[in-house]
Amino acid sequence: MLIRERLESFDFSNSEQKIVDYILEKKSSIKEMTTKEIAEVTYTSPSTLVRIAHKMNFSGWSDLKEAFLKEEEYLQKHFSEINANLPFQGNDTIMSIASKIAALEKESIDDTLSLITHDDLQKAIQIIRKSSYISLFAVSNNLLITQEFQHNMSRIKKRVDICTLQGEMIFKSCLADQSSCAIIVSYSGETEILNESIQYLKANNIPVIAITNIGDNTTARLADCVLRICTREKLYSKIATFSTDSAIVYLLDVLYSCIFALDYDRNLQLRISTSKMIEAGRSSTLDIIKEEDHVSR
Repeated sequence: MLIRERLESFDFSNSEQKIVDYILEKKSSIKEMTTKEIAEVTYTSPSTLVRIAHKMNFSGWSDLKEAFLKEEEYLQKHFSEINANLPFQGNDTIMSIASKIAALEKESIDDTLSLITHDDLQKAIQIIRKSSYISLFAVSNNLLITQEFQHNMSRIKKRVDICTLQGEMIFKSCLADQSSCAIIVSYSGETEILNESIQYLKANNIPVIAITNIGDNTTARLADCVLRICTREKLYSKIATFSTDSAIVYLLDVLYSCIFALDYDRNLQLRISTSKMIEAGRSSTLDIIKEEDHVSR
């Protein structure tokens, strides 16, 4: 849930509600305001702002303010005119639909890139690098789109186990080797079976990387490392998961590429030599995709 949504739905006291209403109205305009200034314009006290922060599970007002402003900046800068839930209408031409889907997917990747921080990405890479293998947990369509990541990682001899049976997730999390790590992919961050799996993984001291939305959610709180993705879609009131799928695939491609780069020359040679041997029979009449040793002289 977004901080904005939590502030809107929480049951505050009268004095607290005055402050909440004020910051929800002013949004990013509170950036340069001190607690004293906000208290004065709302006829409350600075200690009331601290109480609000504690109710929102933040250590103090400064932490809540920073998180709120960061969220507002994302929402203001990265939500385009294209509705991620209904990106096209029934009267759109086929080329209009093609253009809108392209724009939506490009923007979803740009949004996700803006949410990546160096420290979070570096932490995820180091967790994966030190692990003997990766257990990947996801459900529904997220389960399908993670298989390309598994395929790519296998080509550089990095094992990724995907649990395809939802009923087996708890067993897999209980039996995971302590030398491994886990990646949890959850757009909502509130999928019960995934969060239950994290509890067992954590009990076994297995580091968990979460790929989830920009809000405060259970998956993010339980994970050791959190990578945020573009957050535009409703849970189910939509044509398809165009935006979320693009964001997840992009982020997994980034993780694969960063792991690949840790031993670039070896991994590149491994991919090329193995593919050349296995796919020796492949050919094409199109020069642009021909391999050099297949080009006619």
